Amino acid sequence: MIRKIFLLLLFGAAVLSAHKLNLFLYDENGTLFIQSYFHKSAPCKNCEVTIENENGVISELFTDEEGRAQIELPQSVFSVSADGGMGHFVKKDYQSKDDKPADSAALPKDTTWQNTALGLCIMAALFLVLWFVKRKK
Repeated sequence: MIRKIFLLLLFGAAVLSAHKLNLFLYDENGTLFIQSYFHKSAPCKNCEVTIENENGVISELFTDEEGRAQIELPQSVFSVSADGGMGHFVKKDYQSKDDKPADSAALPKDTTWQNTALGLCIMAALFLVLWFVKRKK
């Protein structure tokens, strides 16, 4: 019974991650490159991309058939959101690489000790469940 529940949860997590909308941003030579995708082989085709700052919307554009778009870098700090429809939405704050302090290049902006601790707890829970299932035999 526990094995069935565990496999069902594992399958559910795999299905949910396949529908997650990802947004990848980088800038080079004054151009912002945007890529939006569900997973590596499923680009977000014709997704609406909105670039905004604290004063409002700067620009709106759509991704191509490969889930990519590009635009001239609007300013040094702004946020980018992608709407893939049917509830698939992602938003990221962005700071151009010319504006970043030298020590911020080592870690991504959204990496925190809470995320690391959460990952370790999830792995510990997984091993605990496996140990419990194995012990029942």
